[in-house]
Amino acid sequence: MTRAVEDGVVAGNFDGVILIAHGARDARWLEPFLRLRAELEEKLRPRKIALSFMEFSRPSLAEAASELARANVQRILVVPIFLSGGGHVAHDIPALVAAEQARYPAMTFEVAGALGEEPEVTAAMSAAVQRLASRP
Repeated sequence: MTRAVEDGVVAGNFDGVILIAHGARDARWLEPFLRLRAELEEKLRPRKIALSFMEFSRPSLAEAASELARANVQRILVVPIFLSGGGHVAHDIPALVAAEQARYPAMTFEVAGALGEEPEVTAAMSAAVQRLASRP
């Protein structure tokens, strides 16, 4: 497993993406992530897109990796759907990915930083707050 991001640039061409979010017990919480996966499946076709969660929700990262292995995906970008790179992004997700790398040595897993730290995401959040604060 390697880090996929250097100086904010994702290296390489991937034939699969695993989105990983925290997870929640409330099924309504999952809806934006399911929509994101569906949108990415359409926009990144023919790449395979899997969605996974760290806890409380399924599928797990291991289940998502199995899904992509069955689809013969070789190079996977793991994207943490977190606002910032705290403990889960810095420690827990790399440990989960390392376990999958050991389970699937023929596959390559690379981990991006927290999605919320990408400039496009922070710009979109700023625009949304400005819009909300300017409502009559």
